[in-house]
Amino acid sequence: MGLRQVRPLKGRVAFVGSPADAERACLWSRLASRIFVVLGRFACTDAEDLYEATRSIAWERILRAGATIAVTARGTNDELRNSHFAALRVKDALCDRMLEVEGRRPNVDTDDPDARISLTLRGNRASIQLDLSGDPLFKRLPREATRTHAAHVLRPDYAALTCAQGNWQEICSAALTNTKDAMRDGDTAASADGSVPANGSALAGSTVERPTPTLPVLIDACCAGGGVVLEAASILADRAPGLERRNWGFQSWSEHDAATWRELINEADRRAELAKGRVARIVATDPSGDAVACARRILKAAGLADRVIFAQPDLDKISRKLMMPACCGGEPRGFVFLDTTETAISKMSRVLDLATSLHAGACGADPVRAMLSIMPTVALTRDDLLIRTLGEPARSLRVMPNNEEAELAVFSAANGAITAGEGNVAAEDSAPAEDAVESDVAPSPATTLIDLGDGKPCPVLIPESEQFARRLRKVAKLRRKWAQREGVTCYRVYDADLPDYSAAIDLYEGSAATPGRWLVIAEYAAPREVDPALAEARLLDILTLAPRILQVDPDNVFAKARIRSRGGSQYGKQAGGSNPGKGGKPRGGRGGSASNRPGQGAGSGTPSDIRTHRLPLIEEGGLTFAVNFNDYLDTGIFLDHRITRGLVREHARGKRFFLNLFAYTGTATCYAADAGVEETVTVDLSNTYLDWAERNMEQNGFVGPDHHYVRADVMSWIRDMRQTRNRWDLIFCDPPTFSNSSKMGHRTWDVQRDHVELLVGLSRLLSREGEAIFSCNLRTFRPDIEELARAGVVLTDITDETIPEDFARNKKIHHCYLVKRYTSEEAMRRIGMSEDAIRERTRELREVSARKPADTKRFRR
Repeated sequence: MGLRQVRPLKGRVAFVGSPADAERACLWSRLASRIFVVLGRFACTDAEDLYEATRSIAWERILRAGATIAVTARGTNDELRNSHFAALRVKDALCDRMLEVEGRRPNVDTDDPDARISLTLRGNRASIQLDLSGDPLFKRLPREATRTHAAHVLRPDYAALTCAQGNWQEICSAALTNTKDAMRDGDTAASADGSVPANGSALAGSTVERPTPTLPVLIDACCAGGGVVLEAASILADRAPGLERRNWGFQSWSEHDAATWRELINEADRRAELAKGRVARIVATDPSGDAVACARRILKAAGLADRVIFAQPDLDKISRKLMMPACCGGEPRGFVFLDTTETAISKMSRVLDLATSLHAGACGADPVRAMLSIMPTVALTRDDLLIRTLGEPARSLRVMPNNEEAELAVFSAANGAITAGEGNVAAEDSAPAEDAVESDVAPSPATTLIDLGDGKPCPVLIPESEQFARRLRKVAKLRRKWAQREGVTCYRVYDADLPDYSAAIDLYEGSAATPGRWLVIAEYAAPREVDPALAEARLLDILTLAPRILQVDPDNVFAKARIRSRGGSQYGKQAGGSNPGKGGKPRGGRGGSASNRPGQGAGSGTPSDIRTHRLPLIEEGGLTFAVNFNDYLDTGIFLDHRITRGLVREHARGKRFFLNLFAYTGTATCYAADAGVEETVTVDLSNTYLDWAERNMEQNGFVGPDHHYVRADVMSWIRDMRQTRNRWDLIFCDPPTFSNSSKMGHRTWDVQRDHVELLVGLSRLLSREGEAIFSCNLRTFRPDIEELARAGVVLTDITDETIPEDFARNKKIHHCYLVKRYTSEEAMRRIGMSEDAIRERTRELREVSARKPADTKRFRR
């Protein structure tokens, strides 16, 4: 940028120059967040010093007439302990000065001021600055990047810092061009390092010595929303980052000259025009197809789509993209970039595998792989997984993207060379220089290759993972034979068989309508004494090995986290961060409450996403169900209830009325309808799951007015139904372990605490010969048998009969009971209570009966 007297400081950089220099910095700086002009520095011990020093500044010669202002302050000292108060004193002094000299006070606009004045206090020293930027300079992404559907896009200043670590500006400045005129010496005001003389033009008669032309190469192996490739393409195109901005803070500065600004804009346009002929290879890939689509849209919106090539996340396919005629026209230089800060854990193993291949360049004589062997890797990461994979970085910087600590690390090229960012980071670099760690030797990656018996060694982070691979191969073979014998297509393959590899692996096979195989890998939370990094490495090895052993496309592997706790788990949105598993009701509602009609509240309404997306279909028990692996913590069907659903069908035969409480996606309702019941009622608190349940029913041909779907809080709905004559022959109830959904009002749900109230209530909804099946997944659940018997409810524990073979390792995966209603005396005798207790209970019931009028309601059935 041609700036003089540049002085790097901690977290900032200072330079001396003219107003044109300051505006050039605003236009061209990629790393700075803001550009300030210092108006004054002074001693400041208290509010009076601050006021007098601020008032002494000639504001009338600094601010444009009529400019609105806003004042901010940062820092404190012994007397000025409140930054807001300090800002007010600056504002008062400024306004009093303007009133005294100009006869008017400037208006204050804290939302969108013309001029932003900033006070900085450091001990007993203070400085006042005018912000020349206006909005932060990093606010330059295309609008497409801010839409709700956009993938994670790295903020432009962090993307620019990444490019600086790879020396991308220097590499692009020496880029090979396919325009002959642009190859002549002195054809542009740009110098060899891309800077421009302060006067904006080349000296007459001078020539600029150009370095050997290079072929800039950047491979973004995990591009997400395309933040880095967007910035890299902009640098390659020599496009000024502030060129599209229309509003600037310096427009309120009296030193601003419109003619000089137009010259700067024209200069930027000329540079962009001359850079159109630059030849480079910027290749972007990502294991997420949605992320790639987002990156394509953002690049198109920025007008840089032609500068970036997209490839599949595979070394061979990336190599083919690089093997183009332009590759032999110059010396390839560049770097590989990885941003794993937002990568889904289920995709991480693919990212690490690709990172290993790219970093090593692999073995072979082709020029592309030879080129990769001399290219370093720059990575933005929040853990040590890349260090485990690639070895210790040559240097690193601590950064804070999205206000979360991360490490920007540079890994030496595979041949030991460090070709990226060997010098200091550009003066604009806001990262502290003392955070850098230097090394001259390329350390060896920490991965181990293990043989899976298919002729293709598999890299793992932990050598002990070979034991897991052997165990998984063994149990997978046994499970496959069992599943074929039983006609089961979706089942649990592995369930923490090795304590150190504590995860559950479920295999889903699609129906004929949506063929395919999917894996859902749920990690159980490791004990606190286990190193989190070690646990994460084990999980990544599981994610690497499982699809290879079970022959599933890595794109069809989904990772989730399960936490065993007293509160239990809830089904809900994957992005919500709640614990997965059965239970807690997600938010949402159909609007409508229970009444005499059990189906009220169903409504037609607007279909949810469940209806508008093509979900995979699986088959179980001759029925078809939709499953969703992406959006929710559970898939839409609980595999451990496979036998339980069969019991529902068995007990529903010959029955007329079926009720499903806490229905989730209505799979039990489908089984009951398949048994021939005349009428079903499906109750849940979530619109989404009721729509899903209705879709499952429709998928199996169960439609019509006899199938009702009710959005309601189950406990409230039961109380309402007890006041009606609606009764059911079979009730299935699988409640959450815990829920605090706002749709429940002020109350919460705890299955251990509230199960008596629930079971007594639903027993009153049974017909005279009716029965219920009750299940819950709280591992420590203990029903209050005696209290239930006092209310005439008897439970028969059938848990052992309902645990499938693929869940036999975990007998506490759920509890299951048959529920029947008797008189209190009979119920108490059935569970073996003493005659004295029975007589006492009989006396209590007679007293209660004597105090209230006779109940005249009758059961419907």
